[in-house]
Parts: sequence; structure tokens; C-alpha cells
Amino acid sequence: MQPAITIVGLGPGAPEHLTRQALEALQSGVPVYLRTAVHPTVGALAELDIPFHSFDAFYEAHDRFEDVYRAITGAVLEAAAAHGAVVYAVPGHPLVAEATVEALLAHEADYRIALVPGLSFLDAASAALRRDPTGDGGWQLLDALQLPTTLNPRQPLLISQIYSHHIASEIKLQLLEVYPESHPIRLLQRLGTKEERIVELPLVELDRSQPVDHLSCLFVPPLTGEPPESYPITRAISELVEVIRRLRDPVDGCPWDLEQTPKSLCRYIVEEAYETVDAIESEDADAICEELGDLLLQVVLQAQIFGESDDFTLAEIASGLTAKLIRRHPHVFGEVSASTAEEVHRNWEAIKAQEKATAPTLSAKLRKIARQLPALAATAEISAKVVKAGFEWPNAASLWAKLEEELGELRQAIAHESSERQAEEWGDVLFTLINVARWQKLDPEAALRATNRRFLMRFERVEALADRELSHYSIEELEALWQQAKRELAEHS
Repeated sequence: MQPAITIVGLGPGAPEHLTRQALEALQSGVPVYLRTAVHPTVGALAELDIPFHSFDAFYEAHDRFEDVYRAITGAVLEAAAAHGAVVYAVPGHPLVAEATVEALLAHEADYRIALVPGLSFLDAASAALRRDPTGDGGWQLLDALQLPTTLNPRQPLLISQIYSHHIASEIKLQLLEVYPESHPIRLLQRLGTKEERIVELPLVELDRSQPVDHLSCLFVPPLTGEPPESYPITRAISELVEVIRRLRDPVDGCPWDLEQTPKSLCRYIVEEAYETVDAIESEDADAICEELGDLLLQVVLQAQIFGESDDFTLAEIASGLTAKLIRRHPHVFGEVSASTAEEVHRNWEAIKAQEKATAPTLSAKLRKIARQLPALAATAEISAKVVKAGFEWPNAASLWAKLEEELGELRQAIAHESSERQAEEWGDVLFTLINVARWQKLDPEAALRATNRRFLMRFERVEALADRELSHYSIEELEALWQQAKRELAEHS
């Protein structure tokens, strides 16, 4: 016969809320296990001479709740297998904000699991507030430890498990992304007991004055009237984050998104960055908006993947960037004076140097640039960096002479050398050309993109002028079409 587990709900607070069915299960004589003994009803069990074992020690042994719940689930399963039958009791209702119960139900194929309902904190909150939880569009019922990225401020919100000052602070910060500081909230304490209390206060005060414990939860009334100015952007970002999380859901997410890794997405980051720059240079606002969105997608997707392994989250990216910008702009957020762009740049470099006590060598910085940027952009950046260290041509004439030298070596390599040698010399020519562009204060990347655009416009015009396949034209005829296309485009520019 399969081992039996009877899961009992102890109710929200006072022992009087314990149902007759629950009490009968607890007095059935089989071993009783409690997720936690920190609950008002537990004292009544001792008075009724009901022996029990609690799993509170697991909360001290593990740092993460996921590990605590995993350990408790395993212990209950082992106890049921050893004794044949056990009672497992949890606060409130077994199916309301009880992760261990969800985990146990996943083993129903191997265990006989019965559920004994109990009053939940939702029942107690509804009674205390004198409000119907199905009213106002229905309450949003959430766990403080698993608050989603998207909240609807137009519906009431009830948050459980606000058991510590730290959790209260975290919840406040998340809610302030959607609600104004002055939004009235209600802290519900020790519901269902003689010490029941409802404290109304502004959201910003949640973690400042009122003590909280394991019997605390929070009711957030819906927003009325116009939402705060910050709502549209926070709502939009939250929805984007939630969509990406859904795409990466291991159970029913998108197969393509689930296959991606930070490295596999690198090519798309580069592609989207180039497409964004192209849209900006085209001065097409709609295209710029779309391409910036595609670029933002890459940032959020990377954050989601790294968040899945607990490395960092999008919030940490944003908060870290905000702190860095404030730190590196003391002339705006501090008392340092900087009236010109040059002074700002000097301050910036000085602050960066202070931040990196063990600053890497210039060569290490250059290697990092070479790894992180496309070759053309990396060459321009490397060239600019070494100049600051004094590694510069004495004059423009010497640079032009170097270019002629490199061109000569390229011609010789093409005539007599291997393809590897030709590639090396070709790279030297390009490197020198980019230095020429720097001397002329030109952006080689932008210049080449502009040339590409001009070529494509002319080529499109050539195709429009042609009355047959281009492959059927002679070189001379194609040149004539090309020159005509150039003239026509010049006339309309």
C-alpha cells in the first residue's frame, strides 16, 4: 500500500478557526509534522497533548527558501515512507501560498495524499477589511517572496508573508515603481487572533514605523484617478520583463528562446546595435523607436538568462548603472565644478581611476576593446587610446608615408605571397587608414556606413533604369547606368 500523507490547514490564527476535520486528523494518532511551530494554533496542540515535530530547524540550516521547502518536502516524504502515514500541517489553507504543498502534490503517483481545508489568511483579511475579495475586479493575491514583475494598480492587492523588516522594505521599493509614495495602504497584523490590528499608512512609511512578523500581510487599495507620471514606463518595462520571462519558461516557453545562451545572443546584440545606428542616421523616428526596442530586447533577454542562474537581474543592472552615473557626475549630483566638456571628461577619467584601485595596464584595456568591439570600431578606439599614452605620429606627412609603405607591401604580398600574408598586409593598410581618419577627425565607421548607403541608393537606381537583367549588360553599359544614377540622385538631393 502506498504511504499516506494528510495535509491539514491550521487556519489563519486563533485555535478557534481550526476545523473539526482538521482536529480529527491531528488527533488520529499518526505522526504529526508542522511546517513551522511559529503559529498561534500550535499552542492549542500542546494543550490537547498532540505530539508533533516541526521543521523550523530547516529555516536556520538553509539560506534560500527554495532550499528550505525542498528539504521539508523531502523530510515529509521520508517520514511517510517510514511510518506508512503522517499528518503534515501548515498555516492557513494548504493550497494558499504553500510551496511545500505544491511540491508534495507532485508526488501523488507514489503517495496517497489527502487535503483537509482550513481558513486562509484571505478569509481573515476579507472579514477584517469588510470587503469582498471578488469585488473591484477581483483581488490580486500574491506572495511577498514571489512578487511578479507586472502588477495591475487598478485592482486591489493582498500580499502575504511580509514577515520581516527586510521583506517590507523590498516590497515597498517594488510597489513604489507603480504606486505614488502617498498611496494609502493597510498593514494587517495577527489576523484571526485577539491581537488583530489594521494600520493604515502611506506606502512610503511601510518599513519605517510599524513592526511586522509572520502574521503580517498587506492590503493595497486600487489606484483611482490618473496614475502617477512614472506608471506608463514602469508598467511597460514590467510587461516586457514578464513577456521575456514567459518566453524562457522551461515548461511552456519558446523553444528558440530556451536554446539561447549569453554567447549565442552576442551576434544579435551587434546586429541590433548597427541597425539602431543606421536608423538614427536615417532620421526616421519610427524606425529608431523600433530598433531601440530590438536593442532593449537583447538587454532584457541577457538579464533574464543571467537572472535564472542568480548572477544578476535587470533591476541590478539599472540600479548599478544609476549609481555609477551619479558617482561619475559629481558636477551634477555633487559639489564638484565642471563648466566645459573637457573638464567633465577629466573628472570622469579621474573618478574611474579611483574606482579601480588595481587599474589594468593599457595593453590589458586594449585587449578588452579588441574582444568587445567589431574590428573597425575596435581599431578606432585602440588608436585613440594609445595616442593618449603618447604613441602618436609626429605629423600627418609621416602618417601618409606609412600608408604608402603599407600599400606597397600589400601589392607585393598579392603578387608573391600566401593568402595569410596578404590578409596580414591588408589588415595593416586598414589599420593605417583608420589612423588617417582619426587625424582628420573623422569617424571611419560612420563614413563607411554612409558609403554603403550611397552605394545601395545608386545600385537601386541602376536596377530601376535597367530594362533587362544586369548580367546581360557589358561593363561599359553598366558604367553608363551607374553614372546616370549618380547624376539623377545628385539632382534630387
